[in-house]
Amino acid sequence: MSRESPDAAGRDGGIGRREFVAGVGSVAALGMGGAVLHDQEPPEESSYILQQGYLRWEVDPLAGGDRTAGEFYGYDSSSGTGIPAAKIVEEPAAARLFVYSGPVDDSIVFLNGATDTDRGGTAFYAFSGLSRDQGEWAVRDDPMGVDDDFEKWAGGNGKVRWEWDAGETDGGVFYGALGREDYTISIDPKTLRGVDTWRFLTGTPGATRYVDLYPGKPAKLKPTKGTKSVRRANVELMPEHEANVFDPYASEERITVAVHEPPTDATNPDEWVSPTDLDPGNYALNFGSKSYLAGQNAAQPQKYFRNGGSLYLQYNVRAAQFTLDSAYGYLVGKADEHTFVRGRDVVKPGGYDNTDDEAGLTVSDMHVDIAGDAPLTEEWVAFRNDGTEPVDMTGYTISDAEGWEFFMPDGFTLRAGESFRLHTGDGEYGPDHLYWDVQSEVWDADGDTITVTDADGNRVIEYAY
Repeated sequence: MSRESPDAAGRDGGIGRREFVAGVGSVAALGMGGAVLHDQEPPEESSYILQQGYLRWEVDPLAGGDRTAGEFYGYDSSSGTGIPAAKIVEEPAAARLFVYSGPVDDSIVFLNGATDTDRGGTAFYAFSGLSRDQGEWAVRDDPMGVDDDFEKWAGGNGKVRWEWDAGETDGGVFYGALGREDYTISIDPKTLRGVDTWRFLTGTPGATRYVDLYPGKPAKLKPTKGTKSVRRANVELMPEHEANVFDPYASEERITVAVHEPPTDATNPDEWVSPTDLDPGNYALNFGSKSYLAGQNAAQPQKYFRNGGSLYLQYNVRAAQFTLDSAYGYLVGKADEHTFVRGRDVVKPGGYDNTDDEAGLTVSDMHVDIAGDAPLTEEWVAFRNDGTEPVDMTGYTISDAEGWEFFMPDGFTLRAGESFRLHTGDGEYGPDHLYWDVQSEVWDADGDTITVTDADGNRVIEYAY
């Protein structure tokens, strides 16, 4: 059975990845003045559907309690102004958007760049569906000392061009557009320059996740209205083969997509659909590459059948529009009028495996230079699951360059967006803290290598500091 792996070996950005702990300080401030977002109460329910072509996700507002939205902005690393104590978010060369739940309703937030990026960039968006009568730009950040290009509104539409330099952030907050009962807001990235990823942040405090959007197509945001939801399908591509290798340019080749029952170790079974919930005769189950689906294009099944409780669908490979740089194949559709469905699995067009760029298990933080009289529990290394799927770490081993080894406890699963600390001293195990229980320091403060291997002996992380 083919599945995406959390292999993060050899990737840059492990310790450089920034945990979302910035806060928020005036409606003109999307920061928390050094406070930790994780400590805030989560929103009561998911209230938005993010859509890009045929792809849909159910997304949550990020909550900030009584803090408003502006200290994410205006940071200049040369002058130290802005939010010097606040960490920004994961990849520095990113254009981000999310819904922020502050003291007065929700706002749409745009945040570009980071304090630790070594290059600047440009993000030029065109919008439709923003209500000029009911909302306004509460933040128009200008870290470069020049006016950003907030063009005049025409027919309810707007255009904004943000530009930022190395070590700076830039963006804006639109307040008042999300209080209506029914609407669709379209966000079209006309230009993204100096940006590696375009992503939407979602999740709950303490478990922030992101959705990577295809940069060449518009995205839409709309309310769920309490009825619509997006559920996941347990998808396996080419179940008859051990590796998902195929020729993406073969005119007659077909690819089989299987939908199985939800995984037995699913942390939230309600997020999943069963194969029996899907009826390709009534609701089309579209299949294809991410870029193709993001453009409202997809392949339709040429044949489908059921066997052993699973649903099998066959598609023409060429109709699904895979290229050699495709990493995943997506199955999307509906289970009923109110339930959208999305599932994916790794694809290897032409034998190429392009999944290394997907986030997985990373070293997210460490404290290895402790004072001589400090307890050994103060020496620790933190690991974070930056992927979108849980990582079962049963059988995993964590080791240093000298050969110290820590064996992960059976059944320890790190869910998407969550992290844990491995302390050198002794203590009581918990979901966020594990203890090596050795009587001397493990990690060399002058430099060492953190190595993580999985149950099969595959190297998942090799991080030298």
